[in-house]
Amino acid sequence: MPKKVMCLIILMGLVFSIAGCGLFKKSEDKSLPPSTDETEQVQANMRKTVFYFVNENDLLVPVTKDIPWVEGIGKAALECLVDSPELKAELAEKGLKPSLPEGTKILGMTIRDGLAKVDFSKEFLNSADKVAEQNAINAVVYTLTEFPAVEKVQILVNGKPLKKCPKGTVLKDVLYREKINLEPAGAATGDSVPVTLYFKSSSKNGSFTYFVPVTRMVKKSDNMIKTAVEELVKGPAGNMGLVSVLPEDTKVLDVNQKESEVVVNFSKEIEGYGGGLDVEQALVNSVVLTVSQFPGVEKVSLQVEGKAGVLPEGTVLENPILKPLYVNPSNI
Repeated sequence: MPKKVMCLIILMGLVFSIAGCGLFKKSEDKSLPPSTDETEQVQANMRKTVFYFVNENDLLVPVTKDIPWVEGIGKAALECLVDSPELKAELAEKGLKPSLPEGTKILGMTIRDGLAKVDFSKEFLNSADKVAEQNAINAVVYTLTEFPAVEKVQILVNGKPLKKCPKGTVLKDVLYREKINLEPAGAATGDSVPVTLYFKSSSKNGSFTYFVPVTRMVKKSDNMIKTAVEELVKGPAGNMGLVSVLPEDTKVLDVNQKESEVVVNFSKEIEGYGGGLDVEQALVNSVVLTVSQFPGVEKVSLQVEGKAGVLPEGTVLENPILKPLYVNPSNI
């Protein structure tokens, strides 16, 4: 690799490190841009990474951003979650905040056979309350398991497995992705199972609109994908700062899966969302994100009364929509 290109990559890495990982900061560099070849080589050394931050309603929010691909990128990703004045200021522009307590250090990290063991300094235990404590733990688990090599996580503090946090959160020996942003307890029964629903939210100043994954406990059914879409239509629980863009009188007529494709057939009421291209796209994205998180689903087709036509604002439904690789790019 040419020395000039390597310097560019190192410089970019330094910018990310100094500016709290530089997640949303706009560059003020007025110098001439590098050549096309150099730009392509720099981009080749970047990796799209999903970070889990906390919003104004204390919900975890996935945000996707390119960061330099370095050795130990999992550790680098966790460091980008740690509270600092710089990161706090950048996230505040989006109505978000860091998910790990200030001063937290990653003392060590290993990945073997799908298990990531992370050793934190004692500052990891300095969460303000139990909600922040649980969000810190889930942010670690969800951020790390975005990497293909990680399926489960064990958290240690000063070399010892963390069993119970100061605010009362009890940890299992091994943690998996489960029950992110769990809704307040409802009328759950013994055969209830979790489903993940994606609702829309935005910062209070309206500068950042995004999707939030929410766990809802529902009764087990023979068609869990259809059940999930029906729950999506019902909308989010109150007091969570979330909205549903699907009209509440929409009916889910049918949901069928053939190999990796799922076809969701809605009643005509789905077209009564109120208009606007942004709302229409949010409606489609909410359904696709909710459906595609089921194992084996790679593409989603939407129909209205059995027909794959065009929605009122022009969204064409004739072709399947591929499962999104990432959620909430930082520039949306």
